[in-house]
Amino acid sequence: MAVFTAFVLLPGCSSTKPVAPVPAAVSQARLQADNAAKLTGAGNWTAAARAWQQTAEDYALLNDRANEAIAWHNLAQAQRELGQTASARTRLEQAAALNLDSGRTNEWWRNQIVLLQIERQDQENAAVEKRLALLTPLAISLSAAELRGLFLNELGLWQMRQSDMVHAEAAFRQAEQAFLKANHAPGLAAVLANRAQWALAQGRPIEALAVWRSALSRYESLADARGIALCLAGLGRAQLAVGTALDQAESHLRRAAENYRRLNLKPERIATLKALLECLDLEKKTVAADPVREKLKSLTASDPTKKE
Repeated sequence: MAVFTAFVLLPGCSSTKPVAPVPAAVSQARLQADNAAKLTGAGNWTAAARAWQQTAEDYALLNDRANEAIAWHNLAQAQRELGQTASARTRLEQAAALNLDSGRTNEWWRNQIVLLQIERQDQENAAVEKRLALLTPLAISLSAAELRGLFLNELGLWQMRQSDMVHAEAAFRQAEQAFLKANHAPGLAAVLANRAQWALAQGRPIEALAVWRSALSRYESLADARGIALCLAGLGRAQLAVGTALDQAESHLRRAAENYRRLNLKPERIATLKALLECLDLEKKTVAADPVREKLKSLTASDPTKKE
């Protein structure tokens, strides 16, 4: 996620020409951007969205299209976290148009990749296919290793959804090499998690276990709570598929479900509780399964748009 850094103006030496004062409007825009970045870092999405909106408008008034585009992109990321995906897509298209007009190709690619993620998340299959048809020929000349990895990771996820498992594996492997070249730790963690899901979908739970452990180690080093929960749930599902060490599968699934509760990620929590219930049934833990079954009933009966 692109963020702004604060500009600190220091007094010059007596032998140098004094630095010209920064116009008040520019200083205000920078302060607003710095505040928005801090709110984003803290995960205060409602306040961050308001701050990025104001930041974008401030930079628009200054005709600073580069920083305006960054602000719209970051506003979209906050809106996505708030579940406002339609608004997020509008803002990303706005940022992409600005970046395209000003020749900021890498930034345009970042906009496109997040648009792909949102369209896939919203199951807008026709939109995903249309965007991939646009981007895939262009990706051949994409020189930035990080961006190439991000695109290939998205391509692999789409191919896996389409049951094109051979091409999905190739895309994930290429994405991993690109992230290694770019030394992009979050990308490496994400593509390892996707490779683990691929292995499990292919009926290779032992292979999935090894890859999930590697992904978990990377997410732990990043202190990425959502990624850690994802890997704990993945480990539990893989152990469940192996059919041995069900006590470990239960432990991993319980920890994942509880972390999803803490993160207010309701759909992920529901899916994990379902896997936990399956595990408890296999362990013949009827008494322990009853509270999980009741919790699932409560969660699925409530409004799915509301966070737990």
